[in-house]
Amino acid sequence: MSSIEQQVSAIKVAGWQKLSLIDYPGKMAAVIFLAGCNMRCHYCHNRHIWNARQNRIPLLDILTELRGRQGWLDAVVVSGGEPTLAPDLILILLALRELGLAIKLDTNGTRPAVVRQVVSLGLVDYVALDLKAPASKHMVITGMPIDNVLATAWFLKAQKRVPYMFRTTLSPYLDENDLQEIGQKIVNGALCWQIQQCRIKGGYSMEKVQKMVDVVKCYAQYVVVRGL
Repeated sequence: MSSIEQQVSAIKVAGWQKLSLIDYPGKMAAVIFLAGCNMRCHYCHNRHIWNARQNRIPLLDILTELRGRQGWLDAVVVSGGEPTLAPDLILILLALRELGLAIKLDTNGTRPAVVRQVVSLGLVDYVALDLKAPASKHMVITGMPIDNVLATAWFLKAQKRVPYMFRTTLSPYLDENDLQEIGQKIVNGALCWQIQQCRIKGGYSMEKVQKMVDVVKCYAQYVVVRGL
């Protein structure tokens, strides 16, 4: 057992997905979920891990399985919940680094200092930032102010170390004007913006989503639609 593995021997996570072809662009990835989230989005499909007490699976067990998949697995995604809330995130990323896999971080952006730290330390290779709503609706939809999310967005747009994407789920609480505001005031000039269909009752049809996307596709170099 390596020194890092000894340090993470007591760390537990909420769960993991052994293979995903859609969570890390262009790579075959595993996904590790860390419980605990500071947002309360009504459409969240991971609400069962909002509470950090749901971290019950030993990380070492997952590391052992990942080691056995080296050679055909390209990457691992660290998701949540909100992974930047995890006090042991740095240790988790260091342990994953030892496996030689590319690492992607999914974040809601509420802890910009943590995002800056893991990027500057070279512990992640890709970052996905969720842009849940424009400033006017952010508190209503997420339960959190938008200020830190904006700080994370500005950092990602300014830095040159890692590729990144912004992601927006088209909740029924968002309309065309909201998407336009996100695009114009936050996304504008970004590398990639992924717009996702919200799969809940009352969600927009495929045709409506595509029409909304067509209006805002000028705001990023690449605009991708997921869930259609």
